[in-house]
Amino acid sequence: MKKIPGTYLVFLIWFLSGLTVASQVKWEHISSTTGAIKVPNRGKQQTSAAVADFNNDGINDFCITERTSAPSVVWYQRTEKGWKRQVVEDAICFIEAGTTTLDIDNDGDQDIIAGGESKTNQVWWWENPFPDFSKPAWPRYVIRNTGGNKVHDQIVGDFDGDNKPDLVFWAQGDQTLYFSRIPADPVLTENWKLIPIYKYYGDSQMEQHGTYPAWKRPNEHEGLAKADIDGDGITDIVGGGLWFKYLGNNQFSYNVVDAAYTFSRSAAGQLVNGGRPEIVMVVGDGLAPMYMYECQKNTWTRKEIVQKVSNGHSLAIIDFDGDGNNDIWYAEMTLGGHKEAVNRILFGDGKGNFPRDMIISKGIDLHDSEIVDLDGDGDPDILGKPYDGDAPRLDIWLQK
Repeated sequence: MKKIPGTYLVFLIWFLSGLTVASQVKWEHISSTTGAIKVPNRGKQQTSAAVADFNNDGINDFCITERTSAPSVVWYQRTEKGWKRQVVEDAICFIEAGTTTLDIDNDGDQDIIAGGESKTNQVWWWENPFPDFSKPAWPRYVIRNTGGNKVHDQIVGDFDGDNKPDLVFWAQGDQTLYFSRIPADPVLTENWKLIPIYKYYGDSQMEQHGTYPAWKRPNEHEGLAKADIDGDGITDIVGGGLWFKYLGNNQFSYNVVDAAYTFSRSAAGQLVNGGRPEIVMVVGDGLAPMYMYECQKNTWTRKEIVQKVSNGHSLAIIDFDGDGNNDIWYAEMTLGGHKEAVNRILFGDGKGNFPRDMIISKGIDLHDSEIVDLDGDGDPDILGKPYDGDAPRLDIWLQK
């Protein structure tokens, strides 16, 4: 019997183990196209999604927003028979992408935060009525009703190190990234105190990676993620090709990662073992590469992960296969007739390489979607919703 060389044997074991992981993952696809789950409303522009345990039963629920029809915000409760759709906002609200959740009023349940699109300058929050969901809608309050229109992307976290959650959002109409602490009485406080973190200008920009839609403004910034980039124990903000560090006295520093990728989706996490967390950027609207940025000797080095991504508006870093190395999940929209839109996992090796992948779906529009445990069994599932591709529509892939 011929002896297999050691290096080849190691490769063969690694390759077969990869095939084993892929072959063991079975997906149960639940779709509104079959009637297995209800659509949010009859509108054709589903703008955002957010995941939280709204009814405190230990299993994640989720909410969906739509900007052309009522009800504009609905939430889905996980039940033994699937998901029960309930209304959060029964009026039409012009909600943009980037909705998030937080227990704003500190009453033990998760509330919803969303910002307006180009028709409004407002940012709102909806008070979770737990445990009584019998009323037709959740109470809505105003966080912001000043400045220019369009608020694309919000994120919550303790960004100033005081052990209390904060709210950060891009206000594209103001060309500003804002920071706000949660007021002591958010129900009675309208127009929270907003602290500008960073302001950009639209008279010029660096040549950007890829191509973008005509409605994109020069030097427009978007995308938000969070991680402790410098290891000082305080969560930093990542977005718009930059990362932001709290300096004290309501001041933040900005640090450039890639000024040629301001209009991008962002994720941050340890993709190369040791050192600072890596940052991944991908085009949300347009056609451009996916890049990973690694900090080496205070310099961000760029590595191309995927040559072309089309409207990759969903992005996350997660250890999907449980091997201790983080992976990348991303999904594309079918915008512009992109019929081969993928919903895909790239498996990392802990060294910044992604030698294996798994395509969960192809040709289904996913926008502002999530990879998270949706059925309470401890493994990540996928919540998929379109922007306008085949909308109204919902898709869920449960990992079995």
